[in-house]
Amino acid sequence: MTHDLTWGWSFACLLALALQTVLVVLAAPFFTGWVNRLAGRLTGERRFPAGGRWQEIHHQFRRAGLRQRGDGLSSLACRGALVLAVFAACMTPVFTLVPAGFPAPGFFLLCAALIGASLLLGLPLVVQGGASSLAGCAALLAEGLLLPALVPVLVMAGGQDFSVFLGHLRQLSPVAEGAPFVLMGVALFVVTAWKGQQAGEEMPCQLSGADRALWMLATDCVQLVWITLAGDVAWAGSLALPGESSVEPWLAQCLAGGALWVAKLSVAALLLAGTQLMVLAFPRRARVRLAAVFLLGLLAWQVASPAQSGAQGQDKTASAQEDQDSAWRNEDATP
Repeated sequence: MTHDLTWGWSFACLLALALQTVLVVLAAPFFTGWVNRLAGRLTGERRFPAGGRWQEIHHQFRRAGLRQRGDGLSSLACRGALVLAVFAACMTPVFTLVPAGFPAPGFFLLCAALIGASLLLGLPLVVQGGASSLAGCAALLAEGLLLPALVPVLVMAGGQDFSVFLGHLRQLSPVAEGAPFVLMGVALFVVTAWKGQQAGEEMPCQLSGADRALWMLATDCVQLVWITLAGDVAWAGSLALPGESSVEPWLAQCLAGGALWVAKLSVAALLLAGTQLMVLAFPRRARVRLAAVFLLGLLAWQVASPAQSGAQGQDKTASAQEDQDSAWRNEDATP
């Protein structure tokens, strides 16, 4: 990714980022409804169509909210969670990367934003009191322990920009040298695969009105961003890269990347619907989730470390050989 960042490409990347953000935010409730619909088919239950989630959010926006204890703090938490979720959606590639030199966050910042949004989404459950308060405290504890469980995955990405990291992964085959990063993507998928109190159920939230709608939309956005991150890491070759060629091939790659993103979501929806068949209590689900994320990330890190060390060693050897050849040429040229 050593392309010059021109004003034209900068404007095109800004438009692509805006389009990707709007696409994720609009598709998030449809994806949640789609997963619930597939889970209903697997369990033999009648559930709402995929668009029913958006209809419920729209209905809650138009509905007058009921005032309860802690509504001020809950409203602020819902809005903060939606801001963090939209920020993460803006920085997550859907069908294209950004060129080198374009401001982009690191992978740690993306994960921190998503975990922060999840923590804020659990805050309204805590302030309501009663049984919801206990469920909210358990959810906050589970989300707070998620960042330490992601340490092996964060080490694999390093401190570089996430777009630069994915640019390196584009050159790797998912069935060969890129296989460890497929495991890394599976670890990210598990982050959202076993959330919730029970299989197929959301945490009990007594919010109503606009606060309820914002809470639902932020929850859906966080889930879809995690799924998109997992798909990007597992198969970064589906993402377009600005600057590799002219605008027309890049637009064609963007269209292909969007189609492949829909295919990734289809596979993820089937897997998420399948996980809802595993009926586990929330404490056990939280433990399984954290352990699976950590162990899969650790396995991916261990498998990728020898290959990365070998590649770095080859680069150093090649650089030393080039320096030695250059020195010999200079000595031969000296009279």
